[in-house]
Formats: sequence, structure tokens, C-alpha cells
Amino acid sequence: MPDQAERSSESPSSSTTDEAVNRQQFELDRLKEAFDLLGVNACHWCHKYYRRAEPGALFDAGGGKLVCYACIPQWWPQCCAQLTTKEREDLEGKLVFWLKASHNAEVFKDPAKLPDSSQQELHLVAKCLECRGTGKSLGDDTCRFCMGRGTVWVIVSRKHA
Repeated sequence: MPDQAERSSESPSSSTTDEAVNRQQFELDRLKEAFDLLGVNACHWCHKYYRRAEPGALFDAGGGKLVCYACIPQWWPQCCAQLTTKEREDLEGKLVFWLKASHNAEVFKDPAKLPDSSQQELHLVAKCLECRGTGKSLGDDTCRFCMGRGTVWVIVSRKHA
């Protein structure tokens, strides 16, 4: 318990401000719990809220981090820089599968066959999941999924209205 000298050194506005901040934090925590009960989560990157029931809205990047589809192009390069090689490869594979399942992404093995950039909503170069980036499959044969390059192009085409 602070003595009289300590109490007099604290300004009344300081303790009132602290109380207000604590009250606001408590209310924010309650709102977050309510959103969670309603099935709404925030994007880790832009902090906008999305319904969990909306298919393809949020990518589960692990560790409680959910990233909305719109933020993937900005988030992914930043995320890659912070991961170990193994972590990046695992998360990249998960991202490719999610893009294919939720956003009809197509995988191209030949860059000459990519759609025009004006037709691309999202463009990602990823390690070939079939050969794990080696360019070889079953011994010395060239991987047919990436034409021996070890990488593929994952494209989500723009929607035509």
C-alpha cells in the first residue's frame, strides 16, 4: 500500500487515465471473445474481421495466425523471410493446397503458358510438391510436374464479372 508521500506524488489524472485504459482493455477483450463466439476472426496482417464459415476467407498459417486472401501477396514474402527453410517449405505447401482448394488456383509447370499478368489475381512461385524442388522424380528421371525446374507457378485468375 503506498504511503501518503507516494500517493501525493501521483497525479489524480494519472490514476484516472490508467483506470480508463484498463477498463477499455477489458471491454476490448470481451468484444474479442464475443466475436470468437460468433465465428468471426481477425486477419493477422490487416486486422479486418472475417467469418470463419466463409470458405477461403482466411488461411491458417499456424500458431493462431489467420491471414485473409487479400493480404496473401503482401504477407507471404514477409513471412518467408522469418521462417526456416523447413518451416517455409511446409507452410508453402499448405498455402498452395489452400489456394487450389479455396480459390481455384492453377499450377503451371511452364512459365511460357502463364496467363497474361492482367488476368492474374494472385501469382506465386512455389517449390514443386511432387519432387520437393529437386527437379527429379524416381531416381534420375526429370519431374514431369515441373519439367525438371523444381518450381511451379501458382496462379489465381481474376474473376470476370
